[in-house]
Amino acid sequence: MSDDFENIIQWDVHTDTQTPQLEIKDPLSQFNEERLLSPSPTSLSSLNVDSKSADEPPASPHFSAPTVPLASNSNSKPPTVTSREKEDDNVEVLPMTILIEEPRKHNDPTQGTYVTYLVTTQTTLKTFKPTQPIHVRRRFQDFVWLHTALTLEFPACIIPPLPDKHRLEYIKGDRFSNEFITKRKLSLQWFLDRISKHPILQKAQSARVFLESNDFRNDKRIQSTHIPPPTSLIGSIGDTLVNAFARLKKPDERFEEMKEVVNRLEDNLNTIERLYMRINKRQRDLQNDYTSFANSIQGLSALETNIKRTLHQFAETCKAYSKVMSEMSEKEELLFLNEIHELLAYCYAAKDVLKARDQKQLDFEELSRYLDQAALEKERILHPKFNDRANIAEYVTDKINELQEEVTQANDESNKFSSQVVKEFGLFQKTKIMELKQGLLAYADCHIAFHEKGMSIWEKILPVLENMDSVRGDGEATV
Repeated sequence: MSDDFENIIQWDVHTDTQTPQLEIKDPLSQFNEERLLSPSPTSLSSLNVDSKSADEPPASPHFSAPTVPLASNSNSKPPTVTSREKEDDNVEVLPMTILIEEPRKHNDPTQGTYVTYLVTTQTTLKTFKPTQPIHVRRRFQDFVWLHTALTLEFPACIIPPLPDKHRLEYIKGDRFSNEFITKRKLSLQWFLDRISKHPILQKAQSARVFLESNDFRNDKRIQSTHIPPPTSLIGSIGDTLVNAFARLKKPDERFEEMKEVVNRLEDNLNTIERLYMRINKRQRDLQNDYTSFANSIQGLSALETNIKRTLHQFAETCKAYSKVMSEMSEKEELLFLNEIHELLAYCYAAKDVLKARDQKQLDFEELSRYLDQAALEKERILHPKFNDRANIAEYVTDKINELQEEVTQANDESNKFSSQVVKEFGLFQKTKIMELKQGLLAYADCHIAFHEKGMSIWEKILPVLENMDSVRGDGEATV
């Protein structure tokens, strides 16, 4: 803004103060359990791949999970709850355990071949069924629905990423192989673990529908009608082109520092992945060398017939050692390398949220600039030399009033978004540390188990070798 206009009105980009507005009622409260299980034929989901677009636009977006259900079609007043109590309810993480087990392959004549997973939930959340644990079966596209719903409903939250269908190049074989299913199951487990430990996402209505609905196809249609629609492709491209060269006038140092932290973490994780792949290649080469070494010893036994049994057992020991080494590499890839990939994807999700926050501030700054221009235009029109000042000044005044409301709303949205992002980044930091700990512990356990098995394998061959004799040849000891 110009200095002239800043003397008239100022907007603080980095404050948490918001303009008082009416509390929006929870649209989900009007749907009781009976209605959820008997959906209206017109309640169609824009996110459900099996349904058509809804006749009415979904509700407007909100940034936090509702804590007190409000009856939309009732005249009774909701219970009085202070804003502090609401905030505490949202921040608290209640006990929740989610397990993914028993992958099962299905062959359907209409839907083709797909895999479902048994999802078991146990929690103290009052919104869930009292009968615990809760068992449901879900396929991968159901996880995609949950991820999409949470992303649209809570844009200021860092939504845990899903395993990308096109980023699993490190998985060998087809998508129905045991290796592929095992790694996807582990990635989906990480996805749900992060949701279960998130103070807002664990209480989301979409998560509840996903985790406990026995009529998921219909229930997700009902739920999807209350989720903000995704941005159209044309609108997304337009925003990208408009803001391609836009820069924040007053960048917030807090979020600039967050970007730097995430970028450094991403760089370090990429370096770790690259070095691990180098180590893994050497381990694979060593496994092949041990197998070749065992075959050479086996060939030697054909020449040295008096120690044939000893040489054969030594060759088998080398093969067993190579096999244990191969098992260690496979377990490392499953528990450590996949963990690195998941953390990288988590970094991308965090960067997306930080970009969205910048966009909120950019929207506010652009609206403020338009308001500044309108105020200067009004001053120019009111100049004595300007003809027909009254009618045009009235029009500009109306425009200024409208822009002031939009700027106020944009300021509130930006502050609310920023406040949530600060909380999200704190949660991101804690989650990152715990998952790094989990991955490094898994890596160490793999090597400890490998060396223990290797020691046991080599100890068994020692008596055989010690009984070799230059006269008798093979001793009587066997492995």
